[in-house]
Amino acid sequence: MNLKKEKKPREKAHIIKNTLFMLGCAFKSAPLSLFIIYFSYITENVYYSVVINVMFLETALSVIEGNGTFAEFVIRICIIIFGKLFVDLLGYIDVYTIRVKFEIKCESYINSLIFKKAQEVELGCYENPEFFDDYNRATWVVDRGGFKRIIEGSAWTLGSLISLIFLVIYLMSIDPILIVFILCPVVVVIFRVLKNNLELEKEKEMTPYERQKDYVRRTILLKDFAKEIKTTNIFVVMEKRFKQAISKNIDVIKKYGWKIAILEIISDYFAEIVPIGGGFIYGCYRLIVLENLPVSEFSVLVSAITTCRNKIGHLARYFAMQQKHCLWVQNLRNFLEYEPQIKSGTVIPEDFESIEFKNVSFRYTEDMDYIIKNVSFKIQKGQTVAVVGHNGAGKTTLSKLLMRLYDVTEGEILYNGRNIKEYDLLKYREKFAAVFQDYKVFAMTVSENVLTEEVTDENKEIAVNALKMSGAYEKIGRLPEKENSLLTKEFDKEGVLLSGGETQKVTIARLFARDFSVAVLDEPSSALDPVAESRMYDALMEGTKGKTVIYISHRLSSATHSDKILVFNKGKLTEQGTHEELIAKNGEYAEMFTLQASGYTQDEEVSDIEE
Repeated sequence: MNLKKEKKPREKAHIIKNTLFMLGCAFKSAPLSLFIIYFSYITENVYYSVVINVMFLETALSVIEGNGTFAEFVIRICIIIFGKLFVDLLGYIDVYTIRVKFEIKCESYINSLIFKKAQEVELGCYENPEFFDDYNRATWVVDRGGFKRIIEGSAWTLGSLISLIFLVIYLMSIDPILIVFILCPVVVVIFRVLKNNLELEKEKEMTPYERQKDYVRRTILLKDFAKEIKTTNIFVVMEKRFKQAISKNIDVIKKYGWKIAILEIISDYFAEIVPIGGGFIYGCYRLIVLENLPVSEFSVLVSAITTCRNKIGHLARYFAMQQKHCLWVQNLRNFLEYEPQIKSGTVIPEDFESIEFKNVSFRYTEDMDYIIKNVSFKIQKGQTVAVVGHNGAGKTTLSKLLMRLYDVTEGEILYNGRNIKEYDLLKYREKFAAVFQDYKVFAMTVSENVLTEEVTDENKEIAVNALKMSGAYEKIGRLPEKENSLLTKEFDKEGVLLSGGETQKVTIARLFARDFSVAVLDEPSSALDPVAESRMYDALMEGTKGKTVIYISHRLSSATHSDKILVFNKGKLTEQGTHEELIAKNGEYAEMFTLQASGYTQDEEVSDIEE
């Protein structure tokens, strides 16, 4: 997740450690279910591999050869039948009740870990393609059923090992030499591991192209992009990118395909031909040539060797699969163990008195130009400050630094005279209420969008009052469900689609619903017409009395009544002062204000002519 691009070392996944990690997650989320699943797999393995394939066959042949009584035969058969009923009953309970709840609980637990970590990482991670690759691979454990496969695979493996031990002991009691043919397929594990490593490398190389394909598939279905896709030729470009991603994936498959196929052939040879051919030939040699092996023991020997071969072959495949799934777990663990670069301090922030930028410079990466360079200013409690400048001047970056979404590259930001890095991060951010330029609403109710938390009887009126202060309730109040209306049609065809201006009013209402010390408004009126903008500023002035307010805008209507104006140009603070002071200075601000004022005058004249 390092923002610097560098070649990553080949990832390794320790099977035991990662399996134990997943078992730990399973035990924390559903301990009883985990025990039942393991017990079910072990019982089923031992029953079919040992009881059916060896004991049942041995019992039947002993009766045919005249060894043992019919009563003994009936008792053994009854044990086998009742064992079958027990195993089946346990299996039905496991599959249809235990496992369903188990998967839901475990997946919910793992997703909660992923979501929590995604909240902790700094904003820069979301602008880094490598972060999304790591995030996607971390979610494979859930999305591709890796969690389920690891738990079931480990349970099946343990059951197979226990049944294999019983079979090996039985075969060695017949002839110790048979152990050679039984253990020969262990070689398969080596080739399976080599094959699996290649498959993992293949999937890793395909990840960026899979993400490109997913992006195209998602974008085509999103309302936000629908108008541009339907009215331009951008779809042709997107389709080309989609086909290029497919072509790249095909190249990756060609690169690894033959190597994987050859290793599969070799592993199948050691898994099938050697144990069956060698074991059967040796058994026939004792039966026919040496004549020292009874027919009943030969039959059981054949069955036991076949079962052992199957078990070892399956174990080899499961081992390889576990290694693959454990790499998914390793990706998950790497993601969960990632240490955010923006670390929380321990000091609890006191009531706001001042915020100061001292020689602050910032750039996103070491190979990029500075977005903000050597900026210094101070804001006192209760002041209204306008941050103005042309697009790309660094105004929005200033707000991100203020709220510690990024940390400064050089210099420091002081809250009440103390570096903001020393404060508890969450408690520090609680002092601020922000409305961002790229505002978003969620597929939730209007009240939930305003409160940004669960709606209760105690806080629902807060949401209504906030909507009224922002001017949004004029529209929301006319909806059938009013503030309980669901926004967007993501989950409900009856969902409400608001205009850009109404949506921005809803996001502004979040400001009035919070108890804050400093309001940070980044282009809060970008989607509003001049009349709505004027009303919004009046509401903001009323709702933020006694608060500190920072307006960030390229429109200068918010600046005229501000206590202080900060003028930015190409990342530098070029001017600061009141509106009157800067107009008298006749510098950059005065030029910007004159141009915008003439634009408003022309608009008004055109409006008068049309009327």
